[in-house]
Amino acid sequence: MTLYTAIGTYKLGNRGLPTIVSGNKEYGLVPCELLLWSDLAFRILTYKELKEKFYMHMMELDIPDEMEFDHCLHRLMMRGLVVSGKDCTGADALYNLLGHLHVQPVPDGWPEKVLSFMKLTLCKKMPWKKAIGVFHKEKLETEEKQILALVKNQTLSIAELIRCTEKGKISLKDNEELMECLYPEEDDDCEKLVTEGRFSEIRYTILSAVANLYMKQRIVFQLV
Repeated sequence: MTLYTAIGTYKLGNRGLPTIVSGNKEYGLVPCELLLWSDLAFRILTYKELKEKFYMHMMELDIPDEMEFDHCLHRLMMRGLVVSGKDCTGADALYNLLGHLHVQPVPDGWPEKVLSFMKLTLCKKMPWKKAIGVFHKEKLETEEKQILALVKNQTLSIAELIRCTEKGKISLKDNEELMECLYPEEDDDCEKLVTEGRFSEIRYTILSAVANLYMKQRIVFQLV
């Protein structure tokens, strides 16, 4: 089984053109690339699911078929805007997909909410009652709240979240505390952390919580 998801965040560039921001870089996409990336934003899909969704939306939006699906997918993966994870079981494929990614919370402060509300009502002429409904958020489970607390001031990978949770960390004061938690031994490194996370007893709990937060649009993934 192979699973796919999107990396980065969407914004309008200086000229009002759709842009994806990933790793402090901005990428301009042609319409079919943007459509494929959007189909994966806040979703985790198999190859078959993604391909069906892509061609369905291409027809609905009447977007010219500038390139084949596989070519479009390859271009996005080469630029690190789409990633994949493959294994024999769904759970292992999910870990291979997410294990090396870093979790970044979606901005949730009042300034962002007010700005978004103004854009919806003033620029897109959305009725204010409908615009308010856009900001309704699903209730979070305990594990999901703990993950958001850990990544509030730190960008952490899934493997790092597993290690922090194993050590009972519910928040991190600074980078020094993070390093002491993650790499207590001299031979500890990122690859070792990812490998150990694969066999952790709590990996499924963390993977499930992270995937749920992503689909609830509370976090995005980044490559670091």
